[in-house]
Amino acid sequence: MNAMIAATVYCIVGCNTGSPDKDALKVLECDTETGAAKIVQSVNGCEGTTYYQISKDGKTLYSAIGEKRDEKSHGALVKFDLEGHRIGEMTRLAELPCETPCHIALSPDESVVSFAAYLSGTYGFAEFKVESEKFKVEETSTTLHFPLCTLNSSVLPDDAVGPRQDRQKKAYAHQTFYTPDEKLMGVCDLGCDRLNFYDYKKPGGLEKPVLTIKADPGDGPRHAIFSNDGKFLFVVNELSSTVTSYKVEPPTPPLTNSSTHQLPPFTRIGKWSMLPEGCSVKPIDTKAAAIKLTADGKILMASNRGHDSIAFYAVNGDGTLTLKNVAKLTGKFPRDFELMPGEKFMVVGHKMSNEIQVYAFNREKCELKAVGAPIPCWRPLCFKFEE
Repeated sequence: MNAMIAATVYCIVGCNTGSPDKDALKVLECDTETGAAKIVQSVNGCEGTTYYQISKDGKTLYSAIGEKRDEKSHGALVKFDLEGHRIGEMTRLAELPCETPCHIALSPDESVVSFAAYLSGTYGFAEFKVESEKFKVEETSTTLHFPLCTLNSSVLPDDAVGPRQDRQKKAYAHQTFYTPDEKLMGVCDLGCDRLNFYDYKKPGGLEKPVLTIKADPGDGPRHAIFSNDGKFLFVVNELSSTVTSYKVEPPTPPLTNSSTHQLPPFTRIGKWSMLPEGCSVKPIDTKAAAIKLTADGKILMASNRGHDSIAFYAVNGDGTLTLKNVAKLTGKFPRDFELMPGEKFMVVGHKMSNEIQVYAFNREKCELKAVGAPIPCWRPLCFKFEE
């Protein structure tokens, strides 16, 4: 972490659908020395941006919106210009053959925006044909065409649903992400307890996974994150409120669906509970959500919705985890969180309390203490600080 941290930093907040003003994006101004924070911009007229990604140069925000077409809910990929810590003009990139995605990701080379749509189990990506030109929209009487953006999508098969009949009736796509070598796109399937990896750059690469990680029955993998050095993969399991760690092995080329000689690139290390010992809250009454790492990658953090807490683990050199603390929060349903630059404070979205709360972060003890009053905000879901 750079020793020189600006006292004033800006965090973009993505919110759930349903707000009265359809203000699904906000800019939060934060003081890294005191933890003081306030909303300085709300973007009205966009619905359901939820998760989003920011380009490496900090000039573009990629997200998704929800809208009604033919009396049905549909999603669309969009981008916003970013300038001077303000969110600017929105440009439509592609209409989606599904509802509003619950998660989107930007490929490492920033050539595609991938998405995961939970209810329909749809996943895929929009590929930019020309990155240097402004995206154009051609409208006909029946449809919209996006000539500089090609959409590729598929639907997860319902061939191996998990045992939780209340939550695993079908395949549910919850996140797309990329391997450190940039070769594969992963999809977390909560309904079928697995993570599928696709050779997404290959024509037809979304039709069949080249690799699959099978989670324990009833885990419901939600989000995955790689260690800073790329040697380990950490997966937060929503339904069992656990975190699973895998060692990343070098794959044996080529990456093909028919290969029989490819070594498994992931070796399971272990699984750890996100709830404190002796906790009276049953796993069915709480749901894991976000998973993050500190800047140095030495502490892993994951949030519990229901138990309303954040679990902190020390990341050991062999990829094992040691639970350091499960810090209770003051609000309900922590969907996402993010450490401020400098990591003295943490911003947490209490979704069902409709508020953002800042907490002082004690790194040594992995404790959280609320700072100031909660900031009213409609169902905050995603936080990212501008670089």
